[in-house]
Amino acid sequence: MARTYNQECVLAYALDLLGERWTLLIVRELFLGPRRFGDLHAALPGIGTNLLSKRLKELEEADLVVSTSADARSKYRLSDAGESMRPALRELMFWAIEYFMSRPGASEPKDCLFSNDLQPDSVALATEMFANKCAQPHANYVLQAMIDDAPYTYFFMNGEMTARRGGDTPAVAKFATDVASMLQAMRGEVYIEESIERSQWSGDAEVVRHFVASFTPGADIAFEVSEFIKTREREKVAASLRTRTDLGVKQESEPAEA
Repeated sequence: MARTYNQECVLAYALDLLGERWTLLIVRELFLGPRRFGDLHAALPGIGTNLLSKRLKELEEADLVVSTSADARSKYRLSDAGESMRPALRELMFWAIEYFMSRPGASEPKDCLFSNDLQPDSVALATEMFANKCAQPHANYVLQAMIDDAPYTYFFMNGEMTARRGGDTPAVAKFATDVASMLQAMRGEVYIEESIERSQWSGDAEVVRHFVASFTPGADIAFEVSEFIKTREREKVAASLRTRTDLGVKQESEPAEA
């Protein structure tokens, strides 16, 4: 990297690598999968082609991005080191939501958070972010999602959710909805049942429910409450059975009246 903070600090070294304008947004675009140069340029309005080329070259030199070929149709994807930034950037995104929502008065970030008109890619990434904050335990699965007309695949593996563009991977469930419904669910304006009713889905019903619950705030608490209720109901049934058994034993032990 050309510029440096010249400080012996790991945070400063990280900012030397990632702190230039547009760099993290390029990484964000690649989180959902490989992209051609033209796709990146279209997704990042305001960046010039020369600056985009420079930033991509810097990320390649840092071994965070890999180019699949050298011609004009080359695709860029994150390397393993680049992919390893996902948890840190998800945390930064979540921190930003909490920070801007706690600030008094109106602001552009708040307007964005209350908008129902974001790009499907933004919603797909937000879903991944919330899922890794709210998701309850579940067996591994692959789910295909259609957000407006944009296809995505969600991989829930070992307790972590990852989103990718495209819908070619075999999946156990399919879920189709619109941007507004997803955003309203994330803000808690609609809950799990209504989100599912608004959608078109097929396949494993439990997987669909887990997926929707994973980006619905409060779903973790609702899950705990439902499990508590189930436990209480089981305890009541068990107590009732014990009572009936005890009564039966008592009646059998009592001598018959002459």
